Amino acid sequence: MPYISPKLLYTFLFACQGSAPVYLTLFYSSQLGLKSDQIGLLVAIAPFISAVACPLWTALADKTKTHNYIMCLIQTLATVAIVSVMGISVVVQDIADADAKNRLTITLVTITSVCFAFFGVPVLPLVDGGVLKILGKNKNQYGRQRMFGSISFGLASSLVGFIADWTNDMNSIFYVYTVSAVFFIMTAGSTIFKPEQLGRSRQRHSASSSSSTAMVSFSSNGHTSNTRPHDIDHHHQHTLRRKVQQFHIDQMHHDDNDMEDQDEEHSQIRQNEIQRLIQFATESSIIEAVNLSNPPAHRRPSATANMSDDPSVYQQQSPSTSPTPTTLMELLKQRQVFLFFLTMMLMGAALNMVVSFLFIFLTKELGASSSTVGLTGLVGSVTELLFFFYSRDLIRIFGIQFLIILGHVLTIARVFAYTLLPKGPEGATIALGLHLLNGIAFSALWGAGVVQADQLAPPSLQATSQGILAAMYAGVGSGLGSLLGGVIYEKLGATPMFYVVIG
Repeated sequence: MPYISPKLLYTFLFACQGSAPVYLTLFYSSQLGLKSDQIGLLVAIAPFISAVACPLWTALADKTKTHNYIMCLIQTLATVAIVSVMGISVVVQDIADADAKNRLTITLVTITSVCFAFFGVPVLPLVDGGVLKILGKNKNQYGRQRMFGSISFGLASSLVGFIADWTNDMNSIFYVYTVSAVFFIMTAGSTIFKPEQLGRSRQRHSASSSSSTAMVSFSSNGHTSNTRPHDIDHHHQHTLRRKVQQFHIDQMHHDDNDMEDQDEEHSQIRQNEIQRLIQFATESSIIEAVNLSNPPAHRRPSATANMSDDPSVYQQQSPSTSPTPTTLMELLKQRQVFLFFLTMMLMGAALNMVVSFLFIFLTKELGASSSTVGLTGLVGSVTELLFFFYSRDLIRIFGIQFLIILGHVLTIARVFAYTLLPKGPEGATIALGLHLLNGIAFSALWGAGVVQADQLAPPSLQATSQGILAAMYAGVGSGLGSLLGGVIYEKLGATPMFYVVIG
């Protein structure tokens, strides 16, 4: 199996993310006694801290060329930070004054949250950047590596839920995280982040074999004697065919090498765009980089070259109805672009409002067990993976706007159904089934959004457009959703919060 290291890196990293981080809100509420508005503030820390930490650590890794050491270092510090949450209840248990106990708890949790966001969140973009280096020119294989992360995330979240139910100990979420982190650090420390040209070496080996076969055949024919005239003609024709085949092989390699040289710069630009986007990503999705590595046809270098050769085609494909923006401000002044980013920010806030407090809603309002809560990760990953395999076909058939609208409609339907659920195991089971819609809604919205941002921006602002999209959706939108959702949940309850999401 090619690319073992990337698959293992994603498997162990997403096993970490599927254990303690997804259960932190439930742990804060059930074990530390924090209120919903306080939890919302704590959850909102990560998106804002990551906006600073991700560029910092990735730039340091690129400058020092020590991806292994930095990756292992910050993952170790992140593990220490998140596991420290387990000991907060022990530290504050002897404090008699309830207010003083609550203040100290919030202070300690805030410190651990800031540390985990600063050290833990940048690990994913570092892994993504390292995997892209390993893939080299085979970046279209990115999704096949990231897929293992999504599978691991779903399995880990389910496993943690069953373990917590079986042991009746919420601290088990930190045990699973620690074990997964140890395996991740071992894998990262032994990984060499250099391109693995598997396909290229195999192709060259095949070509060499064909060349050798042709030469041997020619030599045999050249030394043949006592042959009849028609045999000589036959061998002569056979030799000519061999030469023609060898010529085509050599020509293919020559053209391929020329294309590699021409695409070297474009490949590097595309890698930078993918890394720029992934720096801000906080959801376990595998669509973004795949869509980025397969941009729309009018953005590809070959398409651009063809259009430049034929002015009439260029005019048909890109009618100049308005001046092309050259700066970010000029791009944002366009009404369509501004409304698109605003819509994505609001959708990010709405989705994160639900995600941040879904576990608390399931346990407190519906009485769901930890096992049921854990299955939400597995259920969401299944639909997300299914949509991934058909995302490009769906975009081609239905269009980007349809998928964005579909994401909104499915989210509204799912959240509205939450307000009608009966309390008890039956309601929890229905909620688990409704979570199937989340994977489709998020994947449709985010996958189509990435392509839309790519199409709205000119080539000079393409990477900037992707960065703004991720920052508005997973940064500002996610943070505002956690803050607003926490206040509404604490003051008014879950149902009013869901109505705000629908609105």
